[in-house]
Amino acid sequence: MAKRITNNENQSKPDSPKLSKAKKVFNRMTLMFVLIVAAGGTAIYINNVMRINKMLNEIRSLEKQRDSLVSMNQHLKSKVLDMQSASRITALAKNKLGMIPNPKAPTSVTP
Repeated sequence: MAKRITNNENQSKPDSPKLSKAKKVFNRMTLMFVLIVAAGGTAIYINNVMRINKMLNEIRSLEKQRDSLVSMNQHLKSKVLDMQSASRITALAKNKLGMIPNPKAPTSVTP
């Protein structure tokens, strides 16, 4: 039993001043390292969020531009179809060029 008492006494001994100071320095260094890593991680996260928001705004802008171009393309296609219509071409041929329609139906020759 005496052996146990001496072990307990050794365990309850206060640390030497050098060891205590070393632990404090180590704890401070560890805390600083954790704070620096946390600050760096936060900065990277904020930077990524800002870049993603910028990309999303750019995507929205490009989608609006694409929709506008698709609408314009459809309008131009319908205009081309109107200009290619046989009735319009026949009217232009009569009025501007003075052409008259052939009373006889066209024939095709096949070999």
